[in-house]
Amino acid sequence: FEARELRTVALEQTAGELTPHQALQIADGMIRDRRILTLEGGRMTTLAIRAQEQAIERHTTSLARPAGRDAGHPARTSAARAVAERIGSPLTAEQTRALLVLTGPERAAAIVGPAGTGKGVVIDATARAEQLAGRETLGIAVAGSTAERLGADSPALQGQTLTLDALIARANTGSLHVGPDMTVILDEAGMADHKRLYALTELVERTGAKLIAVGDGKQLPSIGPGGMFDRLTQHAPTVELETIHRTKDPAEQRAWQALRAGEPERAMAHYQARGQLHLADTRDQAAENAVQTWAQLTEHHDIRQVALIADASNKEIDRLNARAQHLRAQRGELGADELPLSSVHYGVRQGDHVAFIAQHRPPGQARVENGTRGEITDIGRDRTVTLTLDGSGRTLRLAGEDVESLRLAYAQHVYRQQGATVDRAVVLTGGWQTSKETAYVQATRARHGTDWHLGRDQLGEEGQDPDRITRLAQR
Repeated sequence: FEARELRTVALEQTAGELTPHQALQIADGMIRDRRILTLEGGRMTTLAIRAQEQAIERHTTSLARPAGRDAGHPARTSAARAVAERIGSPLTAEQTRALLVLTGPERAAAIVGPAGTGKGVVIDATARAEQLAGRETLGIAVAGSTAERLGADSPALQGQTLTLDALIARANTGSLHVGPDMTVILDEAGMADHKRLYALTELVERTGAKLIAVGDGKQLPSIGPGGMFDRLTQHAPTVELETIHRTKDPAEQRAWQALRAGEPERAMAHYQARGQLHLADTRDQAAENAVQTWAQLTEHHDIRQVALIADASNKEIDRLNARAQHLRAQRGELGADELPLSSVHYGVRQGDHVAFIAQHRPPGQARVENGTRGEITDIGRDRTVTLTLDGSGRTLRLAGEDVESLRLAYAQHVYRQQGATVDRAVVLTGGWQTSKETAYVQATRARHGTDWHLGRDQLGEEGQDPDRITRLAQR
């Protein structure tokens, strides 16, 4: 934040407690005592956050030195051949280059990959090469759903993924051994805040393991203090992917690149020309139009292949999900019996697509991560729910309070969709939470097109605002 913001916060937080003069004296004292540090350009941070940043950089610099960890040409060749057979085509030149860098002799490496550039292919090949070199591999991510998706998208890591927090906790308690023969692959590394990245780099440096960080600083940032993935890439061997594979449409690729480069006018003009930018008079109307578009698409696509994405509140997500469920019920796709959920205004039915909003630990089975999705296959008379998890096909039976950890998963917040790939996407955006990072992630989920829905009332003008595209781009 900037110096003027600190003084403003001081005045706001001490209203009625201190005089403005006293509040400003305290703020200035924090700067003088170096509890608050002044950076270039008048921006500021706290001493604790800066210390974490410096420690992460020290750890990464240490890990980036040659350490005899090269996986070797035979392992890379075999891994690349196995992945090529799986995907039906050889690795591209830049993917082969990325594999070489990530499996090099250092104990830290990074790959920067814009959305849709095939990072999952490189992760799979890298994990296979490390395994062929005799090392254990572990895939981690901040979000449980991302960790689950990592295992699904990279078969070499299947069954070997968990959250970053779980890795740190298990390593510190001794229930998971991390040592020189382990390679840790951190996916969506840009979402790791300072505290998590500090703990991870410290663990890897202390145990002799290797860290491979995968991400894109232009996509969703961390919730807490972040931005260190971009700094990490300046200290460790790093390779960048550039060619987009997720969509083969050149115009769509250019729109994605424009959003990533901070040129939203070009991107929004593309969607407007395609008839994929839909404005309504109000946000509520835009939400209804978005659900109707989703419903039309799901008549011809699997519901798992049509993402309904919003960037606003959980309350809005709940409303979208309830409407989507209602439309599916009208089409006769859901069971007649509904099991109410106490904390939301809808229940769940047989056939519903749902997601966990908390970790679930079924007795005698592997833990289910927060964000994991599945389909309800039965609702018993004893109010039990049976569901099949996406990806693994594992069957679970939930009862009592465990059922309350389920929510409908037709609509998802953009943070839940980071790393996802679908056929089509429907986006509700334009509110106060809209940003270039969320817009970029929303735009790049779908192989075959994205529809944008927004309300004119949130763009600051009423009626047929002729400058609406410019105003949306500015937002």
